Amino acid sequence: FWLKRFGLQPGPPLGLSHIMASLGEEPGILGARLLDAEVARLRAAKEALANKPKALAVPGEQMLRIDAGQLKAAKDAELLKPMRVRFIEEGPDRTIDQFTKYPKECKLEGGMSAQQTVLELRQAIAEQELLPLEDINLFGQNTVLTDRLAIADLYVDWMGFGLEDWPPRVISKPRVRGFEIYVDVPACRDTSIWEAGRMQSYFDRQLIFDVLPDTKVAELKAMIASRLGIPAKRHKLTAHLRETLRDSGCYVVLDDDNKVMSDFSLQQHCVAVKFEKSMFDESGEFVFDDAYWDEEGYHPPPANSWIPLDSLCDRRRPDAQKADPNQPLSIASDRRNAAQH
Repeated sequence: FWLKRFGLQPGPPLGLSHIMASLGEEPGILGARLLDAEVARLRAAKEALANKPKALAVPGEQMLRIDAGQLKAAKDAELLKPMRVRFIEEGPDRTIDQFTKYPKECKLEGGMSAQQTVLELRQAIAEQELLPLEDINLFGQNTVLTDRLAIADLYVDWMGFGLEDWPPRVISKPRVRGFEIYVDVPACRDTSIWEAGRMQSYFDRQLIFDVLPDTKVAELKAMIASRLGIPAKRHKLTAHLRETLRDSGCYVVLDDDNKVMSDFSLQQHCVAVKFEKSMFDESGEFVFDDAYWDEEGYHPPPANSWIPLDSLCDRRRPDAQKADPNQPLSIASDRRNAAQH
């Protein structure tokens, strides 16, 4: 072996001293060279073993096969859960607030992706409910949802806008037959909500109605009366009109019930209609539609009064609510005493 390694010709057996002498090497130097060569050979063999591909535990074709359970889980994670869609009532009233009734509701079972647009969502709802696309117009509680928005954009971490749920909950309105008119109603006792002597809501409201150019003022008042409960004869409506964006506009009183919307050019220039309650009747007499005191004593409100009786702040009246709205619902000491007994 050593003769072949160092290029020597075979011959009669020689001793180690003869071999070293023929190479001209000292014994220590020759041993070091042999050790270095053996270490290099072992290192090369180790690297070759490390780079050798390992045997597969399963065949390659089986590794490339897709598991049906994993595929279903990946698809389910990508698609949204069923989305809730509510539909407002058919008719001219298009208001969305806490008093709106939704006679129809559905869940979109098709599965939508958050990357899809509102237009694709409308198309999916129309296909499932067998409705024309024009009758599927999506809104949030206070927001119109345009077609270019992505479904992922319909979530914000802000309470009060109706966009804090995921998957989002949307509201559908039918198509507009004429034009929309906005009616601004200021906060007042007439529209406040009371329960058990305590006020639940007191805020400005904005009503939306779908009217035609030939809709009469009396018909608009009837729509408002159905929403507020205030008789139409007590309505005082003032339209805010603006012909251009460069002027502040003008105000026109809608005082003739027989005139139509086009008589005031509301379909072109109306910003909003301002609502007020008239305190006087047709004869100019003050209308007592609330309780009051006089020299004869206490007079309760009329039987057909729409004003919440609990909204009267006078605690001396005989029909006052037992619960005082100025007092807390419960007192800590009372709760402790009740718990001890």
